[in-house]
Amino acid sequence: MPLDCAFHFAAEEYVMNTLRPREPAFMLWRTNPTVMIGANQIAEIEADLAYARESSIAVVRRSSGGGAIYTDPDTVLYTIILPYTESDAFDIKAACSDYLSGPVIAALGELGVAASLEGRNDILVDGKKIAGIAQYIKHGYLCSHGSLLFDADLGELTRVLTVNDEKIKSKALRSVRSRVTNIKEHLPQAAEAENGLRASTRKDDSGFLQSGEPDTAAFMNALRGHLSRAFAPAEYTFSESDLAGIEKLRAEKYASDEWTFGRTPRYSFHSAGRFAGGSVEIFADVKNGVIERLKITGDFLALRPVSDVEYRFVDIPFRTDTIASVLAGINTSDYFGAITREELLSVFR
Repeated sequence: MPLDCAFHFAAEEYVMNTLRPREPAFMLWRTNPTVMIGANQIAEIEADLAYARESSIAVVRRSSGGGAIYTDPDTVLYTIILPYTESDAFDIKAACSDYLSGPVIAALGELGVAASLEGRNDILVDGKKIAGIAQYIKHGYLCSHGSLLFDADLGELTRVLTVNDEKIKSKALRSVRSRVTNIKEHLPQAAEAENGLRASTRKDDSGFLQSGEPDTAAFMNALRGHLSRAFAPAEYTFSESDLAGIEKLRAEKYASDEWTFGRTPRYSFHSAGRFAGGSVEIFADVKNGVIERLKITGDFLALRPVSDVEYRFVDIPFRTDTIASVLAGINTSDYFGAITREELLSVFR
């Protein structure tokens, strides 16, 4: 498989739109150095684009919400796609735990790494982030994907991502580098090597690193084995026709500048807020007290594209009561994750 991030995002959407599996499906993949920005973020705010260009770091927008992340060939990414029917019986939070974070945390545990799901969407080891999770709903499927920092270049991660100071302050941390760690540093072999001991031989039936230093390919193969046992999927290889369809979607959407960078709004009103459920920014053109255009951005964990509801605010008076009325008609958890109506309304004031 290529290391092109846009290809893999296109592959996810192709699976949901065209292949339409009846059972859970998963993919494991890697990328070249890449900044992945969330569906509702502004690329210029989230990354140092000049540095990214100089360093040949790709910038790609995904279809899920959440914040910007950095990945490289020593990061393992995973996608889990579930058939989705909107009903009270389908608990998306439970699905995240059972299908996305649960099997990965269990696999890490079997490899000697004690991880846990904490906060909105993070998998942590010893209080530091090793993985981020995001989800979105499309074509009757719930697509969940995550990134596992195995031996990523954390210096490059720190350099290219431009994290909001308030986000760091809210966690009482000094820098983005202090918030993340690599899985490799927490494997038993790495601990022994750090103490000057020879890496021990593992008797794991996954075949994971029988001796010596761990590497990303071996970790990825071990993870594939654990997830295969969890999901028992039938292996599928993309046909030439599939690859042509994926490439078409890649070129027209995920690799296009319009999709990635064409979301920087012009505005006469701007306001922002940060809450437990993430950040929200409102950009609006207001003329004679009426909203003519509105854009909502942020790192909130949206399941559906916020562009689907932005139009509801257009051509209404820019007043608290009319905005509150619009918000009352929106299932905010689908579009803004854990951010409440009251919190959203406060950003408009």
